[in-house]
Amino acid sequence: MKKILFCTCLVLSVFAVFFVGCKKENPLYELVSELRCCIFEGTSENFHLKSCYGFRETPYNNDGAIGSKVWSLVFKLENKETENATYLLNFSFNDVDYELNFKLNPVTHSVTASVEIENFDCKDFSVTVSSGSLSETVIMKNTVPEKTMDYKGALDQLYTNQKELVNAYTDKDGNFNAEIYARIVVKNQKPYWYVGFASGNGNLKALLIDGFSGETLAIREIF
Repeated sequence: MKKILFCTCLVLSVFAVFFVGCKKENPLYELVSELRCCIFEGTSENFHLKSCYGFRETPYNNDGAIGSKVWSLVFKLENKETENATYLLNFSFNDVDYELNFKLNPVTHSVTASVEIENFDCKDFSVTVSSGSLSETVIMKNTVPEKTMDYKGALDQLYTNQKELVNAYTDKDGNFNAEIYARIVVKNQKPYWYVGFASGNGNLKALLIDGFSGETLAIREIF
């Protein structure tokens, strides 16, 4: 009897391992063309910085198809839009030193600097901002709360609980015909995932997802 019970448990264990190993990955993961997964903020006496990390399709083309993805760290210098001055930013990561020049974006009227960088896994980090003889260290702190689900967790919730919406973008061959934007947003210390489906015809379906529970809070059609 013990031998039969042992064999039964062994077979069940083998099947459990087999099914876990064969679990199909969420097909939406690879269809993300723009991701913002980390948000940082820091303030010194004269500078207020915001920063985000993620990847974006490059060259960027809102056509419903996925291209090459480039990871980058983007900095935004607050409240300096009207000043005629040059600002530099320096920081180090994995024994590599980076120096960035802030530039004014004439479309968004924001002063930003960015650098291509992969596997950036800092929780908090320091940068030096300088302008002329003025130079200050700014501690950039991660503003995304602990236990916030990552973008894959948000897409898993969406794939499971919004089948009708997902199927609306899926053709008869099972292909998902849209590119996905996933951006983390933090408001009043509460995380949200903004997820957009862009089919390439100018229409965008936007969803707001609770960053803790994965509940879909709102769905909007944007033209």
